[in-house]
Amino acid sequence: MNNLGRRRFALATGAALAGLALPLRAQTPAPGRTPYLADMHSHYGMFLPRLFGLDLKKHMQDTGAMLLAWAIVDDQRWIGRSGAGLGQLRTPATGELWSFFQSRLAERTAQLRGWGLTMARTGADVDAALAGDPRVLLATEAANFLEGDITRLATAHAAGVRHLQLVHYIQSPIGDHQTAEPRQGGLSAFGKQVVAECQRLGLVVDLAHGTPALVDAALDTTDAAMVWSHSWVRAQAGSWQDVGYVARALSEAQAKKIAARGGAVGLWTVRVNRDPEYRVHSVATYADEMLRMCDLLGPEHVAFGTDMEGAGPGPILSNYVDLRDVADKLAQRGLSAAQLHGVFIGNYAHIVQRAMRGATQGAEAAA
Repeated sequence: MNNLGRRRFALATGAALAGLALPLRAQTPAPGRTPYLADMHSHYGMFLPRLFGLDLKKHMQDTGAMLLAWAIVDDQRWIGRSGAGLGQLRTPATGELWSFFQSRLAERTAQLRGWGLTMARTGADVDAALAGDPRVLLATEAANFLEGDITRLATAHAAGVRHLQLVHYIQSPIGDHQTAEPRQGGLSAFGKQVVAECQRLGLVVDLAHGTPALVDAALDTTDAAMVWSHSWVRAQAGSWQDVGYVARALSEAQAKKIAARGGAVGLWTVRVNRDPEYRVHSVATYADEMLRMCDLLGPEHVAFGTDMEGAGPGPILSNYVDLRDVADKLAQRGLSAAQLHGVFIGNYAHIVQRAMRGATQGAEAAA
């Protein structure tokens, strides 16, 4: 999630009209658009009120968005806007983060069940998404809910979580985040334990919101391919004292490190005005920036990471119809069919399946 005034959880009904979805329908949806799409970071269906309801499964089928990493925000209750922008407003009491995460997990699981959507728990589920049967990959935006207890990660995995972002907006025993003064020199000893446990269990590690020192330390901890799910790539990293969207930027050098490990970097849909360095202003320029990232990192290391419904006011993309428009424009920019498949869905799907296979192989070796 970005630092530009999003998290307006009580949006006015009028402001929500742009995000309205079709009413729930009982009939079998039509086949989805191809080529299929994935999103490494989405909150679509979580925050915006919809007067006529939402059928997320139908929306995914209609737009061909077949694999969504649906991110539960575990520090939502403790963050908000202040004079310095979005950040931590109060400190959770012991046990509050875990309790809040469990309640959100139950709510999101019930939502998926109501839509008839299947979680992506196994490699076979990812294969199903690649074949046009929609899957939601349950993700977390931060691992604050662990509260220093590594055993909770296995509990989250058993509940279906397969993608773990390490830090977000509150101080964490795992490590430092981009929009507050660093206190731990990057990734803590506990944070390194979390990264290793993710590899053992088969969870994708998401470095988004992490400081450069956290990114470097995480990459040094295991040989797993990791993702930076959402923000933008800038020549140099920002500072925690910068305006939010600059603080949240990923440097070109670190983007290349993530790519060299076999990972992928995603582009969000935040709108920024009057900054010539920030190139994303429309569907067309979103496609342009994706192409620039392909040139910088290689198309096998670029993916969508929209932060849908978490990208603040007036986002470049409001739903997966808009992302389909981006895909249609990218298809005209000279990438091969194989490269387009990778950017659209294959790169992220491969990273997820690699993580899952690694856990299976590790369990077999231990046996």
